[in-house]
Amino acid sequence: MENPPTFPRPLRPELAPFFCNELQQGFTAEGTPQAGYFGLDLPKQLLVDAWHLNASDIHYEPQSSGARVRLRVDGTVWDVAHLSREQGKVFINQFKAMAGIDPVVRFTPTHANAKFHMVEGKLDLRISLAPSATGETLAVRLLDAKCFERSILDLGMSLEGLNQVKDWLNQTNGMFLAAGPTGSGKTSTTYSLLHELKSGNRVILSLEDPVEYQMDGLIQIQINALQDMTFPEGAKALLRHDPDVLVLGEIRDSISAQTAVHAAIAGRILLSTIHCRDAVGAVAALRNWGLSGREIADALTVVVAQRLVRKLCENCRIAAKPSNLENSWFSAQGLRAPSRVFQPVGCDHCKKLGYRGRTGIFEVWGLDEHNFETILSGGDERMLRRSLARRDHNFLLDDALLKLTAGTTSLDEVRRIAGGLSPLSKRVVRRSS
Repeated sequence: MENPPTFPRPLRPELAPFFCNELQQGFTAEGTPQAGYFGLDLPKQLLVDAWHLNASDIHYEPQSSGARVRLRVDGTVWDVAHLSREQGKVFINQFKAMAGIDPVVRFTPTHANAKFHMVEGKLDLRISLAPSATGETLAVRLLDAKCFERSILDLGMSLEGLNQVKDWLNQTNGMFLAAGPTGSGKTSTTYSLLHELKSGNRVILSLEDPVEYQMDGLIQIQINALQDMTFPEGAKALLRHDPDVLVLGEIRDSISAQTAVHAAIAGRILLSTIHCRDAVGAVAALRNWGLSGREIADALTVVVAQRLVRKLCENCRIAAKPSNLENSWFSAQGLRAPSRVFQPVGCDHCKKLGYRGRTGIFEVWGLDEHNFETILSGGDERMLRRSLARRDHNFLLDDALLKLTAGTTSLDEVRRIAGGLSPLSKRVVRRSS
């Protein structure tokens, strides 16, 4: 007969040393609490570990045998430990206590906010719980204010792209859109621009759902349908407050699209985010929400499309010639392979992950008269991309390949983001390193 599993089972103790040590100190091998132990420090120790790792999320996932605790670091999820059901109950109830959630409620999805103070700083937590077939599941989003206080110089834009954004910051009107899928860093880019804008003599108002980070220097309004603060009502409220700069958290429907475009045409600076695969895709998205070519051409000034890739650990990365398989990938994309690529290894500095932190891959599109004419004439995405390619525009993949040859990221990361890009946005010939 197979021996029963022992608990806890640390899976990556180097990622969460305080948490794994607390588990082993507080529980027996069978998973029951030691006498007098109530698990008060389990969430606290894991949050400290998560902060040191710059983790964005904590996941607790119940399984048929126990549960696993995971951390999302630089966009990748890593298993940290396997818990018994008894340990899992203690773990979940302590997070509920932190957020003021009734521990008896287990069969209804619920969420709440909490704050965690530690010596190193303060974390805002967004805690979500939901029932599943194997038990209650937990997800904790860690919102560190420092992540929203980055300068535009720290985002990873090229000098050319940075200059285009700075030119827009000096304007007095026009619409700026940060474009990309969920988790591509659009909110961080928007907040970095707000830090630049709030230093001027301007009235800045934002409409967000939710307000993820409270920033001094602007008025933030949160969508709340229970108090009749819907998007249309919130937008009307913003416009009545004589703003110089309007921030709409996301353009997600025809109402928000119309509000954004009309505010920009009326002479305001407008910042927002939009879901699309590249910069030109923003035009198609706005058209799909009923905006005319004239409205788009008059309002849209800059689109920054972006993705996030993991940065190779500079302490242990190695350079090597591309393998046959890697050369085949470049050839399939119509690209010339560089003479070398950098690969992850793993060391104590990066907790054996091979990567440390993330950076942005950017496509900055500053619209000019030629683009306006193409949009006004009804030019589709294909026509716009071909027009940009003829004018030596740097697409998302171009920026990714430059960061690859510089050793900033790996080919695996480039291939991961390249899969969602339009083939028409890929340059046929690249400079080799």
